[in-house]
Amino acid sequence: MKRIIANLNSIAGVLLALVVVFMVIFIALRNPVRLNWSGRNYYVLSDKTLSLLENLDQRVKVTVFFQDDHKFIKDRDLENLLEEYEYHSDGLISVEWVDPARDRTRTEMFKNKYGLSDAQVVVFDLDGKKRIVHQSDLADEEIVKGRKEPVITNFKGEQAFSSAIQGLMQEEAPVVYFLVGHGERRVTDFDQVVGYDKIGTAMLNDNLDVKELLLSTEKRVPENAAALIIAGPTKNMSAIETEMIEDYLNRSGRVLIMLDALKDGGLEPLLRRWGVGVRDDFVIDPELMLSGRDLLVRRFNPHPITMKLKNLIQLVLPRSVEPLAEETEGGASAEDRPTVVPLIYTSEKGWSETQVDQSSVKFDKDTADREGPISMAVAVERGAAEAQLDVQIKQSRLVVIGDADFVSNGLMVAGNQDLFMSALNWLLDREELMAIAPKPIEDVKITLTRKQLQKQMLINVAAIPFIAVIVGGLVALRRRK
Repeated sequence: MKRIIANLNSIAGVLLALVVVFMVIFIALRNPVRLNWSGRNYYVLSDKTLSLLENLDQRVKVTVFFQDDHKFIKDRDLENLLEEYEYHSDGLISVEWVDPARDRTRTEMFKNKYGLSDAQVVVFDLDGKKRIVHQSDLADEEIVKGRKEPVITNFKGEQAFSSAIQGLMQEEAPVVYFLVGHGERRVTDFDQVVGYDKIGTAMLNDNLDVKELLLSTEKRVPENAAALIIAGPTKNMSAIETEMIEDYLNRSGRVLIMLDALKDGGLEPLLRRWGVGVRDDFVIDPELMLSGRDLLVRRFNPHPITMKLKNLIQLVLPRSVEPLAEETEGGASAEDRPTVVPLIYTSEKGWSETQVDQSSVKFDKDTADREGPISMAVAVERGAAEAQLDVQIKQSRLVVIGDADFVSNGLMVAGNQDLFMSALNWLLDREELMAIAPKPIEDVKITLTRKQLQKQMLINVAAIPFIAVIVGGLVALRRRK
């Protein structure tokens, strides 16, 4: 009888232990807690992203359109980061993985659905609105001597993904107009060299509504214009049109102007009133010239537009664009005077060449040529003319770049697109899309001295097996007794 009672007690104890274990598992599944014990913050989301996910109230479907042998997939960078987004979104973010090299049927379906032209992208979809993150948006790469492939120096996945979600959460896409009618570049031009359709597609993928504007048929720049882009006009505008553009600027407008050398479209007087000087010149820099026309830019002035620029910018025969030394016309007060900040420079060996009709160029101090460094782009900001109590009035903003070729289809390199989109985001007050810092890649290596290696070998090869043999021998002796 005592044996039966003891067995029943044992069974009850085992059952009670199982119940406790299952209760702990049930509670853990309903109340998961994630802790980072790695000592690294590589996949830990920033406070800005956590706040963004807390305000998310709609389901976002994420499609990872990468091949399985891609570095980001093999190293599980995307998987680990997206797991954090799924966890902190309380199930509102779901992730699907598509390998374009293996699943041809789903590949074609997703290409048609999202208008994809290539693979290696991550698509964010919120109720039909989409944002596409390309692999070039996910990391900074650097060419290292002795290695065939570029080395990833910074992982920008969180910055790119949070920007995509932020863009989708906007109720309406900002409307950006491209001015036409004066020989400007057009986003409807698919020419492989001078067309602008690639940058137009990049803007659409950035949740912007891109339209064209013919001012001669309008009374003013439309009220819904979040920004106006004037890309390389070749014909002069009428006085009425320039007045409409300046009126838009005075109404807290945002304008991006890109001017090719020797062509300003009649905008020079307007720019002068806003403290910007453009000269009849082109900029030369022997240290940075790729060929007879292309110039590389690697010198940036501190500004919200340039703070995240990492890649080289390639310009084609740019012109100088600089702050004017003299005061703006009209005797504006200090509070209403435009603040003009240079963005990109040549090196000290560059110069502003004014003898544009000569076949060979060289710096001539006896002419109007100016020594470097020469500014080739500026950002302008001006407060509202009349401050009203308890009313927030946006500042007027203007960006002028001395080249319109740099974002054409034939020159769409990473640095050029970065400069354009960064300038546009600043004009649109979307600096928050650039505020999450990239995570530097940590190259973790274990370095041991010769003595430490010998010690590890003795422990692993001799000591541990020897201890196992001794313990086994003692167990065998005890069993014999």
